[in-house]
Amino acid sequence: MAFDYEKSIWGHGNANLKLSSPTSFRLRQSLQSLSNLKAGAKVLELGCGAGQFIREIKKIRPELDCYGCDISQHAIAIAKQANDGVTYDLSTENRSAYADNFFDAVIIFDVLEHVENPNLILSEVNRVLKNGGVFYSFVPCEADPLSFWNLLHKLGLKRELTRMYAGHINKFSRKSLINLVQSHNFSVQRIRYSEQVLGQLLGIAAFFSMDRFAKKSNLHQVNNEQYFYDLDQKGGGVLKIIKNIVNSLVAVESIIFSRVPSPNVHLTVVKK
Repeated sequence: MAFDYEKSIWGHGNANLKLSSPTSFRLRQSLQSLSNLKAGAKVLELGCGAGQFIREIKKIRPELDCYGCDISQHAIAIAKQANDGVTYDLSTENRSAYADNFFDAVIIFDVLEHVENPNLILSEVNRVLKNGGVFYSFVPCEADPLSFWNLLHKLGLKRELTRMYAGHINKFSRKSLINLVQSHNFSVQRIRYSEQVLGQLLGIAAFFSMDRFAKKSNLHQVNNEQYFYDLDQKGGGVLKIIKNIVNSLVAVESIIFSRVPSPNVHLTVVKK
């Protein structure tokens, strides 16, 4: 069954730099990649969902001209309701509405593992990005030797949970990801990593928990953001405190060991 991106929409909330937020490290890395941009520079988040990351980037860097696009009509409709100073547009999986060489920077979070043909996405990024422009991407590489998902796959225990509940159809390794990006006229500027151990264990536990819930509720698709929001509401303050502590530990792990390779790759490259 194909994954329905009108039914599962990410980015409803607001990303922030608090350690207790699961968005913290990714937001820090994307802001680092944009640090040299001057006022008026144009930044696109491709695959923005309901806009949580690009909205916060606009809030932190109001002098930037921020755009977001996504294939989901529902997600873009929600994003536009925020009136956050970001320009949101509908796109297809392989084509956006923007002119060639339009942006100074393009950012993507958790996109390449979702698409049928990542080469087409990277060609589109290259098309809309100016020469010398910055491209930041966060990609979980489930086929990497350091991935716990890869280990579960070899043991026959993975059960394609990330495909069923997150729409992950591409399984990169660190090497295959970097080679793919470099083949599209990009040169590597910076690589950082996150969720070396604790973060991976938390992610795996989350997907097995969602699988149990989906089977119990006879659901074919579960949105992880909504799932954990609902758990917070049911669990009350104690569960929220526990979640904040765990998220903070994962963020600290990522910050301290950001140069230690892991399957969760934060890649900043420049268009040649």
